[in-house]
Amino acid sequence: MSKTLKENAIFITGGGQRIGAYLVRQFLANTDYPVVFTYRTQYAEVDELVELGAIAIQCDFDDQNNLPGLVKQIKQYCESLRAVIHNASVWLSDEQAPVFSTAYQGLFRLHVEVPNFLNHQLQSLLLASNSELKDIISLSDYSVSHVSDTHIAYLSSKAAMQTSSVAFAKKFAPHIKVNDIAPALIIFNEGDSEAYKQKRLSQAAIPIEPGEEVVWQAVMYLMNSSYTTGISLPLNGGRHLL
Repeated sequence: MSKTLKENAIFITGGGQRIGAYLVRQFLANTDYPVVFTYRTQYAEVDELVELGAIAIQCDFDDQNNLPGLVKQIKQYCESLRAVIHNASVWLSDEQAPVFSTAYQGLFRLHVEVPNFLNHQLQSLLLASNSELKDIISLSDYSVSHVSDTHIAYLSSKAAMQTSSVAFAKKFAPHIKVNDIAPALIIFNEGDSEAYKQKRLSQAAIPIEPGEEVVWQAVMYLMNSSYTTGISLPLNGGRHLL
């Protein structure tokens, strides 16, 4: 590791796969920002991202005792941060995460407690950036605005994430912009049936599988906007129109 601390770095939680890994690649390919990301499981893609120049930190957010060590490592790598992106997430049904279970508590720890802790602990690194614009961005879920009787715990934790984002936008203004992105369908999972895919596509006015690019576009909009803070930006393909 170079002894030179990274300036204006991008910090992304859950960057080892899917949307998180895509964002890491996009920042490395299209910007001059150094990238630091967390991962829980050692996927092959983690090694690929490190080879491209990203810094990977393994961290299990299920154990809150790991968080101070994570912050210490980030400060060992970075002199300043341009943006913090709360991407780490887990999707569980109420059957998988019944009330009072470890899984239930884990949803709120990952989607609420971890981002809140990191916002406080990394504020000084964001303020140390020489960039005029500084950002915190969370990724919640568009389904928060809809009623579901099968994912109450998951959506409650994502709703709390959105509320926290607005509160931090007020707390950190005017120096740090804080916003949320609320995706609907982005990419299908392997094994999704054609019937399921057609059902999901029919729920949107723009019936496509948009891919991770739309999340990147949303991140770029929020980071480049000097006058946007305290919002939750929906990526829903016009679902509210149907």
